[in-house]
Amino acid sequence: MNSQPLLIDSSLAISVRTSRRARQMRLVASIKGVEAVVPEGVSEERLQEFVQSKRGWIVRMAQHYQQVKERSGHEEGTLYFLGSKYRYHIVKDRLPSATISDSLKMITFHITDKRSYRKEIERWYKEQTARIISERLPQISSRTGLPYNKVSIKRQSSRWASCSKKRNLNFNLLLAAAPLQVIDYVIVHELAHTVELNHSKRFWQVVQSADPAYREHKAWLGDHSPAIGIESLGSVKS
Repeated sequence: MNSQPLLIDSSLAISVRTSRRARQMRLVASIKGVEAVVPEGVSEERLQEFVQSKRGWIVRMAQHYQQVKERSGHEEGTLYFLGSKYRYHIVKDRLPSATISDSLKMITFHITDKRSYRKEIERWYKEQTARIISERLPQISSRTGLPYNKVSIKRQSSRWASCSKKRNLNFNLLLAAAPLQVIDYVIVHELAHTVELNHSKRFWQVVQSADPAYREHKAWLGDHSPAIGIESLGSVKS
């Protein structure tokens, strides 16, 4: 039952993954499709009964993410860097971690173990995001007069950035996927939280004063987040 496709009807299938840690059956939806996460020992009959009881939800999620793919231009084997879409290629060698060809729109990742390529891509994104933030955050803070304390770059599953009450800023390691002007918007957004912790009218006034086109930049994130991998996953439990 582990990592097997399961037909819902002639035109729709989901994947099934057995998990030792799962205590109950649940469905998870993402741009990659719908997946049933199942505890060990669950019978095929019980799984089928659960899946069919959630058929309406599965169909809605499949339709939703198909629209997301069309809107964001998502393609398998591609990733975003600074707002542009690149195909990526994995090569096993000891050269520097990645080389970018803008003319071919190709990023080649050089790794020693192909089994860990996802971690290597994530590490590369983190390095790029850290470099960009270290350059642009001080400039924007100085220009706007909005202060901050510590900065960290880390994996976040459902947000691009966050700001703590102590004015510590956390940025998603995948932020380098966005165009520079969109990255600047995210920086402005979090800096605005250092003076307005909620999303009040005053907060958006602070954002707009620093980024008059913030609505356009915010919309880019909404349209492209699923293709980049930043989205809170919908789930249904048994």
